[in-house]
Amino acid sequence: MHINDENPYVEQINKVQDYIENHLDKHLTIKQLSQIANFSEYHFQRIFGFVTGESLYRFIKRIRLEKATYMLLADKERPIIDIAMSVGFVSQASFAKAFKLKYGISASSYRKINGVINEINSIEENFNGLDMSIEPLNIEIRSEKATNLIYTRYTGSYKGDSELFSRLFYKLYHWANQRKLISVDSRWFVIYHDFGNETDEENLRLSVCMSVDRNIAISGDISVLTLSEGLYGVGSFMVDSSEYRKAWYYMYTKWLPNIGYKLDDRFSFEHYPLLEMQGDKRLVEIYIPIV
Repeated sequence: MHINDENPYVEQINKVQDYIENHLDKHLTIKQLSQIANFSEYHFQRIFGFVTGESLYRFIKRIRLEKATYMLLADKERPIIDIAMSVGFVSQASFAKAFKLKYGISASSYRKINGVINEINSIEENFNGLDMSIEPLNIEIRSEKATNLIYTRYTGSYKGDSELFSRLFYKLYHWANQRKLISVDSRWFVIYHDFGNETDEENLRLSVCMSVDRNIAISGDISVLTLSEGLYGVGSFMVDSSEYRKAWYYMYTKWLPNIGYKLDDRFSFEHYPLLEMQGDKRLVEIYIPIV
């Protein structure tokens, strides 16, 4: 069972998932995580599995490995042991065993086979024969400060499902509007929590978010998180519902390989400076984390 509107434990499980993602390099214990969720240790793992559809242990291990695969390609000069430790493995041996069990090859082989050029070629092959042409309005490097957000999260397949995105935006807008949280300074985002193409469709996660400038009493499946500060490459595009992937394609295959920056391991996301539609198109900014 995936996270959904009807589940009464969404808020607590979201909070645990956010904590795990922000502390992958730490030793994570059931006692610690159950306290964050405000469950007893006895019930916590069962509730986590019931809500997410995967065990707590599998979730933590999967996120660690998927982030590691992303980092292997994002910075090809970074030592593998450094990557392994940064995502919470206690030794290179334990990382090597887990990595090979999941992907069938060593991390060093994965890095060689799936280098940036091959990754781009793979992306291009996926769109072979399709018109992926699009021109950005502007591309710039921005330094973003940490930003507090409220969000609603979805787990499962979402690619190309414009009705799903509209429903999630409306739900968050309605919740925020009832509490008079929306202002001219409010910013709207979609954060993608998964790295690269290694995550199964059923485990994909996204959060539709709105910035807030004060502490919020959350309820139901509305939760809070902090958008990471740092440098981002930001491409501005006017898109209709079928053109979002073209904007992402442009940023990763046309812009990123030529700028001299490296991908960072923070999440990529979309920012909507104008939430309202302009005809059949909408202004969207694609944020790519860089260092």
